[in-house]
Amino acid sequence: MQYSNYLKQIAALIKEDPSISVRQIAAELKFADSKSVYYWLEKGNISGINEFKRMVLTEKDQQAIPFVLDINDEVRYLVDLPLYSWNIDQISPISNWYYLHNSSQPRGLFAIQVGTNELNPWFAKNDLLVISKEKEPEEGSWVLLKSPNKYLIGKMINKQIVNPNSLEILPANLKTLGIILSQNRFFLAKDQQ
Repeated sequence: MQYSNYLKQIAALIKEDPSISVRQIAAELKFADSKSVYYWLEKGNISGINEFKRMVLTEKDQQAIPFVLDINDEVRYLVDLPLYSWNIDQISPISNWYYLHNSSQPRGLFAIQVGTNELNPWFAKNDLLVISKEKEPEEGSWVLLKSPNKYLIGKMINKQIVNPNSLEILPANLKTLGIILSQNRFFLAKDQQ
């Protein structure tokens, strides 16, 4: 079931009548009582009807209504992440990347597109990585690092971050940007590389 369908229906009712009450929304959607409206708002990670009305009625927040999926009885939200280039000098995002996450407003997530084949076979040029700044590296996790002149990827082994190709311990003075949550590999035609 897609939870967002109820949120879209509630949003449509609010657009029709901005002063509609929760009881009226429940009646229109044939819910047993008004608690069901609050249930679906909570499933969408929305704290109440007034917040949702503001989101719906404010033009700039039209994209704030979350797209929600139920995947194997787990709720997932489609979130918009900034996508960065592998070029360390480019500090602004080059685009956006959409990612399914268990929170509609996750903190500390971004995406980066690998720009080198130095890390083959684990990571290849054009792989797209989703990074979490919030999670601490654990045994076996892949970590995105930054030196003064380039990005690096290491693997946490025995509480140390190592180069996956040489198994040499990476210097401790490298800045840890976060752990890799997911990897998407894209194969491009030669003329697109």
